Amino acid sequence: MKLVKNELYKILHKRSTKIFLIIAVIFVILTNVIYRYSDDLLVFSTTYYEDYDTALSYVNDYENSGIGDKELYNYYKSFIETYDLASNYDSNSWQYQKYMEDYWNFLQDYYRVQDEGLDDSELNSELEEIKSNIDNGNWEYFVNQDINNINANIQGIQNALNDPSLNNNERLNYEKELFILEEQLKLNEYRLEKDVEFGDDYLNDAIDAINNSLYGMAEYKYSNDTDSTEMVKSYYENWYILDEEVDTSNANTLRSVFVNFFSEYSFLILVFSIMIAGGIVSDEFNKGTIKSLLIVPHKRSKILLAKYISVLIMILLIIGVLIVSELLIGGILMGFGSLGIPVVVYNITNSCLEVLNIFGYLGLQILANLPQIILLATLAFACSVIVNSTAFSIVIPFCGVIASELINGFALVYDIKILNYFVTTNWDFTVYLFGGTSIYGNSLLHAIIVCLVYLLIMLVVTFIVFKRKDIKNI
Repeated sequence: MKLVKNELYKILHKRSTKIFLIIAVIFVILTNVIYRYSDDLLVFSTTYYEDYDTALSYVNDYENSGIGDKELYNYYKSFIETYDLASNYDSNSWQYQKYMEDYWNFLQDYYRVQDEGLDDSELNSELEEIKSNIDNGNWEYFVNQDINNINANIQGIQNALNDPSLNNNERLNYEKELFILEEQLKLNEYRLEKDVEFGDDYLNDAIDAINNSLYGMAEYKYSNDTDSTEMVKSYYENWYILDEEVDTSNANTLRSVFVNFFSEYSFLILVFSIMIAGGIVSDEFNKGTIKSLLIVPHKRSKILLAKYISVLIMILLIIGVLIVSELLIGGILMGFGSLGIPVVVYNITNSCLEVLNIFGYLGLQILANLPQIILLATLAFACSVIVNSTAFSIVIPFCGVIASELINGFALVYDIKILNYFVTTNWDFTVYLFGGTSIYGNSLLHAIIVCLVYLLIMLVVTFIVFKRKDIKNI
């Protein structure tokens, strides 16, 4: 313990350590500023200024000369009339979207029917009804219209399913369509029951996400399509948002930063860990202080073990510093209220939702990411002992990270089985969380054994080399 304390004291009093910790805090501040104001940096709007000018020019030329395509003229004419009405509203409002979707489609049909000399009174009535309900803010009208259309389609599919001449493939496709329609019906009924007006709030985002996942959900449910698992997860996780009316997808909160903690800070953690591990022994040789260290009444193995334990403690320390910094800085900038919102993940293997508090989720992420960090730090530590070069000891682990992309790519693309025994295809334990599986087909036990074998090989070689190291000429 005295040796470990001495090592920690030396590490914490190094100028490079202090500079790195300052940089880490600055990085945390910048990260939280980006999360806090990211919505202000992104503008989502649909505008048609260029299309409008093109349409106006074409309509004017056609009306003045009579030369051109009548169908295209009707298209542009209907667009101009629709856009003039829609521009009375904000481009992100549901009224704007309904004009540019429902009203425009009906108006194009209206002009087509007129050209064909057919009765346009019904379409005219529908246009006036759509316009009236948009201008009066009656969003329920459009939901009820969708419900009526969906019910009609459901009835048609149910009638088709009663046909005994259907083959299995046709029946399966109808069942998929029926599932999608029934889910869309549930979403529309939810809108009416919960009074969810069209908009861009979290409930509307969840409804849109479920709608977008329905095709994949149907493929998974009826065809067992494993490529659709992300859609399945999205389906259940967003239904949780609707059922519980809790915003688990807000990206501009302190909770969101903690959810993405390792995505944001893993590089900092890795750099710090490798920097400490790569210099903890080689610096002693370069400065010549290794002689005074080895004349103390301790075995070399005990001295080296103390240094390795110090590296592991420093890994945990930098993670702790980042967590505390994030908690304080993120709390000041974005508030602490979001920390009470749980993290919801669908476990595809157990077919259930797992609901965790944010720090429980963060703890799992730390445990799953530590093996890779420790293995790379151990590689830097081994190089520090064997080569006595701090620069080399730091560069080699980063070369390993770059090489891992190539190795893993070969393992995946060419299905080279021997690469499943490389550490790089096994050190990411995040893939096993919440029922996940490795894309290389490796089991959790296989990954643990492979990582432990590589760790032990590096440590055994390091201790043997250090024990036999000649320090007389240093």
